[in-house]
Amino acid sequence: MPDPVLILESIAAALLVSALVVAAGRWLDRRWAGVAQALAIALGACAGLFVLDVHPKWPPREDQDRFLLLVLPAVLLLDAAGNTPRASRAVKIVVRLVASMAVAPVLLYGSSYVADLAGPGSAEWPPAIRYSILAGLGLALFAGWSLLEWTTKRSASTLRVPFALAVAVGGASLAVMLSGYASGGMNGLPLGAALAGGSILAALWRGDDRDALPGAGVVILFGLLLVGYCFGELKPDAAAILFLAPMLAALPEVLPLARFRPFVRTILGLTLVALATAAAVGLTVHRFQTKEAAAGVKVDGPSVDDYSQFR
Repeated sequence: MPDPVLILESIAAALLVSALVVAAGRWLDRRWAGVAQALAIALGACAGLFVLDVHPKWPPREDQDRFLLLVLPAVLLLDAAGNTPRASRAVKIVVRLVASMAVAPVLLYGSSYVADLAGPGSAEWPPAIRYSILAGLGLALFAGWSLLEWTTKRSASTLRVPFALAVAVGGASLAVMLSGYASGGMNGLPLGAALAGGSILAALWRGDDRDALPGAGVVILFGLLLVGYCFGELKPDAAAILFLAPMLAALPEVLPLARFRPFVRTILGLTLVALATAAAVGLTVHRFQTKEAAAGVKVDGPSVDDYSQFR
């Protein structure tokens, strides 16, 4: 049963540890800014998950274990390596594409969607359509990741893209919790806090785009939404809105909005992201309340006990 106090403590721990690691990284050469941010996200996430008493199991058998032990570390390494001056643009694109295509198969490995658990031919996604779905998911992640990379370089903002992703990850976590997958959604909250902590401190210390790692944030968001849809009851429209929400941070870089001053463009972009995220969460809350009402349960608003027992 999710404890709201424990959740708040995990968010605070992730924020604090992430910010402290970024603060320590300021003493390093600026070429290592990406490495410091990757380490901040990793250690912040570890601190938050430790408070929640989440301990991934090895070998990883469930989607959350594979995400925390395989997907997230790999993306953080790629993000940090991609921020080094020696990495060429072509190599970055190829690596980003390969990584994007691998996320969905890793998370769904051994599930009823891709494996014949009930005998030959019983997979929910037959081979004829399975590879099209997985390729489509991979290309969608690659497109979103690439757009946020472009936005980061174009805006030269430390805060805009990482904080937009933190907002979307927080909203996605709440939506997944209300969609019958409480533990999966709950684990996303400290991950979002880890994204926010380092980016806020880097912005306060006048960092630049080398402090922003869009890859980690967009993969966390994608993973949350995928498991919420496949293993919970998150609806495709809410998942699509939440995935597209941080992309709105790119809109102020397009004319005529690009004529505004940088901090105005950042405020505008984050406002758009917050509004889209709030709309998707509100839609999910409405559906949750409607379903509870249909089941004869109280409808005066969802409580922690409600969504913890919803699955």
